[in-house]
Amino acid sequence: MARPQKYTLDELLDAAAAAVLEHGLEATLSQVSARIGVPTGSIYHRFASREHLMIALWLRSIRRFHEGFLAAALEPDARTAVRDCAVHIPRFCREHPADARAMMLYRHAELRTTAPPELRTEVEAVNERVWAALLELRLRRFGEGRVAERETLVRAAVVQGPYGLVRPHVGGVIPAELDDIVVAAAEGILTLGDDPLDR
Repeated sequence: MARPQKYTLDELLDAAAAAVLEHGLEATLSQVSARIGVPTGSIYHRFASREHLMIALWLRSIRRFHEGFLAAALEPDARTAVRDCAVHIPRFCREHPADARAMMLYRHAELRTTAPPELRTEVEAVNERVWAALLELRLRRFGEGRVAERETLVRAAVVQGPYGLVRPHVGGVIPAELDDIVVAAAEGILTLGDDPLDR
């Protein structure tokens, strides 16, 4: 009897990503198994549940997104780094639609408390490098003054603003003009931090 074909973790996650892209956020294990041609039992052999599979997919997609974001944050000129971080969001979502869709499976704040216990440490830590990079970017852009307010500005400029602009388009066409809009919005937000400290 021929040995059953074995699939790597990435191949199973690729199938899950394709199912999510095609069927939306309610993609089923049956749809995942159909994409790769394995019985659902083979998926359960690697993942305890659909939730485990989808959280693993979400984590991989988040980490893939972080690669380019963290590289952009290392740009020596802080103003350029801000622009590069902000525009990375629409560009990544345009170039990697399956990962972009998978990133919408969960909200980090909710998953930190709702994920299965064995996954919570990994979920909790997934954004740590990004938050550290944003802190460093804030220091390079503004220095030490008005720390809390300026940290809020940086997060709004390079994470929350771009994500809010792009999110409605995920799963469809990401308009090219969003790149310029995201950059202009980020730069505009951060000019608020250039006001005198004693305003």
